[in-house]
Amino acid sequence: MKKLKDLTQFKPNQLIEIKGAPLTTQGLLTYDFILHRLQQEKEDSIILSLAEITKAVGIERNYEEIYHYLDSLQRIRIESKDAKGKLWGAFNLLSEYRKCEDGVFVAVPPTIYKALKTQDDNKDSLYYTTIKLLEKRVFRCVYSLIFYDLFKKYEKINIPILDLDEIREFTGTTDKYPEYKAFKVHVLKKALAELNGFERQYKYDFEEIKIARRVHKIKFIKSEKNLIDIPENLISEKLEKAILKARKNRFVDEVYSAKAMEKLILKYNEEDIIKGLNELYKYNSEIDNFSKILNSKIKEIVDSKKVKPKKEAVKVAKQKVEVLEKSELDLEKEKLSILIFKIDLPTRERIMLFGELSVVEDLESLEKLRDKIKS
Repeated sequence: MKKLKDLTQFKPNQLIEIKGAPLTTQGLLTYDFILHRLQQEKEDSIILSLAEITKAVGIERNYEEIYHYLDSLQRIRIESKDAKGKLWGAFNLLSEYRKCEDGVFVAVPPTIYKALKTQDDNKDSLYYTTIKLLEKRVFRCVYSLIFYDLFKKYEKINIPILDLDEIREFTGTTDKYPEYKAFKVHVLKKALAELNGFERQYKYDFEEIKIARRVHKIKFIKSEKNLIDIPENLISEKLEKAILKARKNRFVDEVYSAKAMEKLILKYNEEDIIKGLNELYKYNSEIDNFSKILNSKIKEIVDSKKVKPKKEAVKVAKQKVEVLEKSELDLEKEKLSILIFKIDLPTRERIMLFGELSVVEDLESLEKLRDKIKS
């Protein structure tokens, strides 16, 4: 079986519309894991060991809790809606569950099985969204999980304006936080604050739509984050100021890409990037591609610093050795830099490795870093 970090599930957006029963973080994670395993087996039912379920959702081996989650899921009713919000059917999350000798038997209704079975053909459509179970475990608030699923559903289109009563219903707070002020603080603000701290690409906010003085609807707002997704201690204030200055030029700001900026920081020296940004600040015409033009500017700056070696009749043997050693070190550092850039690691770890590489001064230290990366 795959490790938890590799578990990826394509879940139809209809399944997110959960109504009619209290929700818990572990209950949702249990259901996500069941769907994932059914997709693997391409069956509408499966026998799972209780140990693998508790391990997947990150809880202690409390089997009574698992049966409690399954019972809640079996009683939850789904009112399925299409992308336009129209009702097209209703069913339960689980059609059956029961104890057996090998663990627990679970089965899903035909509607869910049909959607899961066709995930390979439809995973790129708006009805499918990629959910990594490991990511979900960072949420401490159950409402964050619910809004996470909702926003993933509308990741490629605008989030529709929702009635406040509808939001209360799918968050299971119809009879909880009766005063809107409390609902706003404990559900909307708390969930969105947690999501915004977790989400890398988008920032979420909301606007209240009122009738008279009463909040009637909520408009969720999604905007791309413009900040570079790099730890603050690894980007200098000087570079940040250069970026902000360059973006004062409207031609630069219109095509600016945080993702491209991140790649450039990994690829080039900070001083050269700042000079390139300063050149872009002076630009006075339309720009087709931010990454391409800044790459070009930086490359010009780097090339201009290269000086052709002067021919000398005689050199001391020791000087020759030092020059050769330095040349070999530079060559090896370049190879290792490419390896770090291509290695399958989180951006934060790759940046830290580049930082270590930048202070390497001899081949012995370089080999130690290489061994560290390979291990």
